[in-house]
Amino acid sequence: MQQLDVIPHTIRHQHIDFHVEIRTSASPTIAPVLAVRALAEREAAIGPQTKALLPLADIVSVRIGGVSAPGKLPPGSRLSDLADGLAGVLDELGLPRVNICGTSHGGEIAYQLALRHPDRTERVVLTGVAARPPALPRGTDPAGLSALMRSPARREVTREIIARLLCLNPARPVRGRATMEWVLNDMLATADEGQIGMWRRCLELLYAASQPSGLQPPLLAVTGEHDVASPTTECRALAAMSSQAVFATIAEADHWVFLTRSHELLDLTRRFLLDEPLEGLPYVAALERFNRQVSAQRSR
Repeated sequence: MQQLDVIPHTIRHQHIDFHVEIRTSASPTIAPVLAVRALAEREAAIGPQTKALLPLADIVSVRIGGVSAPGKLPPGSRLSDLADGLAGVLDELGLPRVNICGTSHGGEIAYQLALRHPDRTERVVLTGVAARPPALPRGTDPAGLSALMRSPARREVTREIIARLLCLNPARPVRGRATMEWVLNDMLATADEGQIGMWRRCLELLYAASQPSGLQPPLLAVTGEHDVASPTTECRALAAMSSQAVFATIAEADHWVFLTRSHELLDLTRRFLLDEPLEGLPYVAALERFNRQVSAQRSR
C-alpha cells in the first residue's frame, strides 16, 4: 500500500465542527470516497479501508464534533443539519461529487447526505444501516440509558446493551464473537462522561430522524447475516426503497462486520464502487437487486 501523508484539519459549518482527514491516492480512477465515521471506527477499521480503497480514490474521512469526535452540537441539531454540513465540507474542499461510505450511525448521516444531495453523490455504501432506529433496553430512552450508564446499574445495563449489539446465539456462527464481546464489555465498562454523552447524542439524532425514503444514486446496503442491532430485514427494506440498489449480507458476521470481516466487506465495497459483478462471491450469504423509480429529494 502506498504510504502517503494524512492531511488533517477542521471545517466549521453552521456552528458544527467537521474534523477532516484526507488521504491522497497516487492514481485515482473514481471520484473521492467520503467516509462518514462512526464512534467505533478506529484504526482497526480505517487501516483496512485505506489499504483496499486508496489505490482507487482519495479518501476523505470525516468525524463530527459531538457525534463521533469530542465537542458539542448546537442545540436542536438534526441528522439533516449534519448532512447539509457535510455538503458544505465538500464545497470547502472543492469536491463536486463523491462516493459516500458510512457504517452504523455514521451510515445514517451518510444516507441523509445522499438523500438530500443526490447531485453530489456518485455511489453509496451503507453498512449496518436500518430503516428504523435501534432498539433500546426496556423502559429507557436515550437520556434514561445514559443516566443508567452513569449509575451503579452500569454493569447490568452493559450486559443488555451488548445483547442488543452482538449476536450471542451460539447456533449462529459469527467470526470474532468472543473478541467483540470482550471489546464491547471493556468499552462500555470504562466509558467516560464524554463518550456516554456522544452515545446519547447519536441515539437522540436517530430517534428524531424522519422516516427513510429511497435514494436516487446507486446504493449498496450491506451487513452481517446475523446482525441484531440493524436486522437484515430492516437493511433490506432500506435498499428496497431505492433506485439501483443492492442488498447483501456477509456470511458468519453480525453488526460488527466492518471489524470482524473487513477484508470481505471491503472487497464487496470495491467491486460495487467499480461497478463490477457481485454475484457468486463465496463470502456473500444473500444478494438481492432492486430497481425502481424514486422521486428527487429536495434539500431543505
